[in-house]
Amino acid sequence: MDDVLREALEPVLRDLARAGHVAPVFDSTDWMSDDEYAATMMWSSDGTGSSVSVRRSAPLPERVVQAADRVQEWAIEGELWTAGRTNWPPCPRHPANHPLEATLVRGNAVWVCPTDEVEIAAIGGQ
Repeated sequence: MDDVLREALEPVLRDLARAGHVAPVFDSTDWMSDDEYAATMMWSSDGTGSSVSVRRSAPLPERVVQAADRVQEWAIEGELWTAGRTNWPPCPRHPANHPLEATLVRGNAVWVCPTDEVEIAAIGGQ
């Protein structure tokens, strides 16, 4: 996997592991073949795949948010869905309602409550 993409994925994969979830298996192939982006495929235990890509020239926090959004989607729609859980990372303010949302706040990659936009934790610090 490309180092630019690996660096962007590390914080969100830490959060995934801390929650006790299995990380995706990543391809070493760049499916996009676009020099502006670093890309690969994430694979679930059932063999389904999902893409992840980040813009190389984006600042690291922006790349982390891009990666977190895709890993979250992969986790919720794949791995967690089959276990009947679709709320990762869960919002501590509304734990039964929705997951947190990856976003930039003051130039930092953070998880926020999508309902009231309260900053909950840095991505990678969850």
